[in-house]
Amino acid sequence: MARVPKTTLPILLWLSCCHTAALAAQPLFQNRFFTLSQGNELLCATSEQQFLPIDRLAEVIQFYEAGHPDLRGQAVAVLTDHKNPERLDDLSDYRAACTGQPGGDLCVLEKYWGDHEAAWRALALFYDTKTVVKHAEDPNYLIKPFSADHLRIFEKAVRKIPAFLRQTISKAKPVEKLEQEIADQPAAMQALIRDAYQEDYDTSIWQADHTHPLTLVPGIGFRSQTVAQVFSGQNLIVFTVKAFDNGKEGSVYRDIGVEYLVDFRLPIVVHEIAHTIDNFHFWNGEDDLYFFYKYRKISNDAQTLKIIADAKLALWPSKWFEAFEFLAEVNDGRYDGNVQEKLAELVAQYILIPERLQQSAPAAYLWLRDDVFRGIEYQGYDRCPTPLTKPISWWQRYASGKLLGR
Repeated sequence: MARVPKTTLPILLWLSCCHTAALAAQPLFQNRFFTLSQGNELLCATSEQQFLPIDRLAEVIQFYEAGHPDLRGQAVAVLTDHKNPERLDDLSDYRAACTGQPGGDLCVLEKYWGDHEAAWRALALFYDTKTVVKHAEDPNYLIKPFSADHLRIFEKAVRKIPAFLRQTISKAKPVEKLEQEIADQPAAMQALIRDAYQEDYDTSIWQADHTHPLTLVPGIGFRSQTVAQVFSGQNLIVFTVKAFDNGKEGSVYRDIGVEYLVDFRLPIVVHEIAHTIDNFHFWNGEDDLYFFYKYRKISNDAQTLKIIADAKLALWPSKWFEAFEFLAEVNDGRYDGNVQEKLAELVAQYILIPERLQQSAPAAYLWLRDDVFRGIEYQGYDRCPTPLTKPISWWQRYASGKLLGR
């Protein structure tokens, strides 16, 4: 894939923006460039394939910024929204260093990421899909950060989710009156709510419509060994980067005796986004206050509980990590975990292995197709023209094999 030299990136985008400055302003979040992928081209790929090249990112940015002179500054503020003093000091230094430089706020975002492509992809993804990808609220910089490589896989995962589902997710309101709302709860319940509340969740608010976009951050989640975590009632996904990257192509596992030939991080992201769909599917986005302990989810809806419970799910990469940690949830090679996890896995399998799901759980497949995905159907991994994995050799098994999820 052709790349533009780093030194030319800010100038290229600056010239592009100047060239299009007179064009009519376009509304944001059109999903015009990061379009829905119903085929399997994104699935049958490594981490170095099937993402938008840098010149296309420039096209996305200039398309939305034309006629919006203040848009970039507002967007970069959301994409770098932190409360930690060390982060704020760094951002102040970046702004000082970028004073007078071509690109303005984009220069700040490039320094924030330490990578031109990562900054451009983060900005383009936000403009077109209302997705925020940023660093952790980490006071000691101990959490492994995302890189351009992670932004590419997030781009592909977002393209597997229909725009109308992601628009529902992005309607989430910031939790600004939490203490007031929980004041009448017992002390033990208040403590539980505060413990479960992600401190990152009240940042990255898009003030234009006062919503909290779908947000992806590195962290450690509720448990350090968890690959990724979505807290109930939220649309913020926390990734334990080292564990998450175990799903990348080239990873070798002695537990199941295979080496990945495609990037199996994609099923993990799709599974986590499915949790946010679960959280917000029934919400109209109009209530002023919406808290994680007071709402209706698909996975606890009386009409769908039986469909979820009856579904027979083949164990698939999006649950390999956790399934090998919690063997009680795996029966005869099938996943049979708690309802919330099973619902997320149902959604993931509808997108990723629909042919198999249609055979193993036909009632669940029809429900997802008609009630959740509005008739949209997919081609999955089973139609990839090349193998997804290959058996590992004896020396790989004993010398370099890894434990799943570790």
